[in-house]
Amino acid sequence: MRLNDDGSLDAIELERVRAGGWLDAPVTLRGRGPGLPPAVRIGGGTVDLRSAPFGRGNTGGAGAERVPLTLALDSLQVSDSIRLAGFRADLQSGAGLTGSFTASVNGKSPITGEVLPQAGGTAFRIRSDEAGKVFREAGLLKTVAGGDMTLALAPVSGQPGSYDGALDVTNARLRNAPGIASLLDAISIVGLLDQLEGPGILFTEVEARFRLTPDQLYLTRSSATGPSMGISLDGTYNLGTSRLDLQGVLSPIFFLNGIGSLLTRKGEGLIGFNFSLTGPADQPNVGVNPLSALTPGMFREIFRRPAPVPGE
Repeated sequence: MRLNDDGSLDAIELERVRAGGWLDAPVTLRGRGPGLPPAVRIGGGTVDLRSAPFGRGNTGGAGAERVPLTLALDSLQVSDSIRLAGFRADLQSGAGLTGSFTASVNGKSPITGEVLPQAGGTAFRIRSDEAGKVFREAGLLKTVAGGDMTLALAPVSGQPGSYDGALDVTNARLRNAPGIASLLDAISIVGLLDQLEGPGILFTEVEARFRLTPDQLYLTRSSATGPSMGISLDGTYNLGTSRLDLQGVLSPIFFLNGIGSLLTRKGEGLIGFNFSLTGPADQPNVGVNPLSALTPGMFREIFRRPAPVPGE
């Protein structure tokens, strides 16, 4: 502990602070003058947001004193599958956390973002101009290259480590995807197979709405559209076993076929093939319903089950 000449607090330096299983790091408290709580700096160590108390309960409300919080963490654990290394942030704590940060997913894929209090926890908005690398390091997708990404993660009230997500990506390519390759082979689209094995299939717009839990990804709605192909998809992905249970519709030659998309879900054309992907993600079982291609898009729902509901 150091004091200023007038006896006020200069700083308290703590070599190691452990709290509630969510914090293990060196902490410095620096005085800001009479009547003000000290600023906090965490220089190294780890924080685990799955059990962190940020923003829970009565933390002050609109009139709460805001405290500067500077983080230079070795690791910030967001969920079982998402770890942010080299996390650097300038935040304000009071009625929850607000501020901006930089980090890298598993130390390899740089990202920037913001945090804000929401639903009794901490929400994230993450951006990257290398969406494919972020997906690979997070253990979500290994077959996407490039793309500009915006990902919003909002905490689920009463379910630590679970987030509702909204993902938007532009100008990404799908490469070497065994499930999609088997699907294209099943419906005999040779040109798209060549693209998939070469430069990749370009998707100019991708969006997904999902819930991420510590062990499961519930994909409630998603679509990807590009000149060559449109896809809609929903289902579940087990993060622990890497097993899929997905269903969707593939619409070839989407720049023409998509004319009828006003009568269908986003990502689907007037003509499309209902399909399913089940089993291990690296070599899934592919099922295609050929009769669905003869069914106008507006009646396609009869060939698929409802989208998954998280928790059911």
